[in-house]
Amino acid sequence: MKRTSWKMVFVLAVAIGAFVAVQAEAARLTMGSWKKGSGWHVYSATMANIVNNAKVGVQIDALSKGGGVGNPKLVGTGKFSMGLTFSVAAAWAYQGKVAYKKPYKNLRGLVGGLDQYFLGIVTTNPKVNGILDLKKVPVNYVTVPRGGLGQWATRAMLGAHGITYDGIKKMGGSVTHTGFGAIKSRMKDGQADMLSHTVNAGHPALTSIAVQKKLKFLGIADEFRNKLLGIGFLKATMPAKTFPGQDKPKNTFGFTTAVLASTALSNKDAYNIVKALLDNVKDLRAGHKGLRNFDPAKTGCKEAQMGIPFHDGAARYCKEKGWN
Repeated sequence: MKRTSWKMVFVLAVAIGAFVAVQAEAARLTMGSWKKGSGWHVYSATMANIVNNAKVGVQIDALSKGGGVGNPKLVGTGKFSMGLTFSVAAAWAYQGKVAYKKPYKNLRGLVGGLDQYFLGIVTTNPKVNGILDLKKVPVNYVTVPRGGLGQWATRAMLGAHGITYDGIKKMGGSVTHTGFGAIKSRMKDGQADMLSHTVNAGHPALTSIAVQKKLKFLGIADEFRNKLLGIGFLKATMPAKTFPGQDKPKNTFGFTTAVLASTALSNKDAYNIVKALLDNVKDLRAGHKGLRNFDPAKTGCKEAQMGIPFHDGAARYCKEKGWN
């Protein structure tokens, strides 16, 4: 073989070796979201795709598990590298109150104020026109498994009305905790006639149900909303037309999604992840209808939108942009 050919082989080998080394050095991180069929599962897949394509030295695996209440604990204990949560749940976890038995002081925020979620409450039962009707009308209630804020918020909302899961069962009804596939099936075929969950515009499961079933959307009166303000719930109004068949706005509770990590995530990786996401905000918004109004300059870098202290690496990026 000619000397020139050997040189070409050597250069190619060095280049391949360098590429393999860079790939090998990429840290594998996990991001908790929620079940398949949820908006958060789409969020996490979108974020992982953006970061992975940016080739910033980390690779994110989007997991279809965790939940708004579960993810802070899973991140705080090191089982997940990152996770999606609601700012109210992050604050509870950091302080060790409400849904958490101990504080997770190692939690840190990466991005906040991604969207607007609501506690959506729907029924197909013709005898139910308000939540208090559950005290006299049997319903087959369906909600997500424990670990998600949707289930926790449902229980708290019912409790504010003096209604419990056991009370529903004693009335001859039922309460089922299950995934979105079963929820859609049960609501569509009539096995369940009432559902509540934290949803955003375009939420895949509720949108699918609303397209195929005529749903009655219920609101929450202020006298009951006021009872939950002390634990961090916020009043919100779900605009008309948020879902098919929802002709009127409904007073309920509002929540916003944040991305959290822990102090175990290096400042370098936190900076690179946030930079990749916010430098490509158009791709992020295109990932899901619920993200289309996200403005990183207004909410993305605000600790109040995260519920926990800002990660130093993420804060550095936002400071460079002049957003915090």
